[in-house]
Amino acid sequence: MHGIGHGTGISSEELSRLSSLSELGRRAHERRGEGDLSDAAESLVRKVVEANPDDYTLWNYRREWLLSLKGDAHDRLVKVWNDELRLTEKALLRNPKAYAAWQHRVWLLAEAEGMDIDLATRTGFFEKELALCSNMLKMDARNFHAWAHSERVSKIAGKHEPARVVEYTEQQINADFSNYSAWHYRSVNLAEGIPAEDDTALDKLLSEEVDRLRQAFYTDPDSQSAWFYYRWLLNGAPYYSGGKTSDLFNIKDEFLKDELKACQELIDLEPNSKWPLLTKGLQVLSLTVLTVFLDL
Repeated sequence: MHGIGHGTGISSEELSRLSSLSELGRRAHERRGEGDLSDAAESLVRKVVEANPDDYTLWNYRREWLLSLKGDAHDRLVKVWNDELRLTEKALLRNPKAYAAWQHRVWLLAEAEGMDIDLATRTGFFEKELALCSNMLKMDARNFHAWAHSERVSKIAGKHEPARVVEYTEQQINADFSNYSAWHYRSVNLAEGIPAEDDTALDKLLSEEVDRLRQAFYTDPDSQSAWFYYRWLLNGAPYYSGGKTSDLFNIKDEFLKDELKACQELIDLEPNSKWPLLTKGLQVLSLTVLTVFLDL
């Protein structure tokens, strides 16, 4: 009704909680400005980041405090590191997409060696972390944060095996063609382990990738994840390595002719699907594909 105010939808209890959190945050940032690395400051910051895990500045503040402990007794450092990992778990339970908390967790794993934490303990950290990622992906195979974290952790631990990642992505893609995370990390790892000069292996790989995509397209022509991956392939599957970008595949005109025809066949079957139309149109924009298209 006119003249009657509408509530914010936030209870007085929630407003009080947010006000208290804001005050705690203000005090924590003030302590950081003073360079306070005391246990009291650490306890204050802990409360804030657990409630608000997106505060990059305060996670950085925690790292400053952690680094100040270098040289302390080994048992204390191990306890502190375990406590800190548990803190990030609590923060991520509140917001699973908090990039700052994920990054802090990666930093803890990478920095453990620099803090002189022994190899056996560090190995335990990594094993636990990779098991955590595996369990998270079992619960949600599309969890992009879990995919990214697993990739980073395995590299820090020296256990990154691109061939195994590619095999795992194949399993996830076969279970769900719309799994964007699986397609993405397939593209990230596909180039590793294939000698660039082995044309036979590369031709075989390209053929297998296209066959897999065909299955995805005819099962679900509106699965944009598969189409993004397809367009990446048609552009030569570019990847970054050794400070430069290279193409995994040398895409030939004859191949592009076949793929344009295949797109048209799918358009004929699914005229209301935008992805084959868009993909074909984008390819026509390039000079090489335009020339091939005019020859059809």
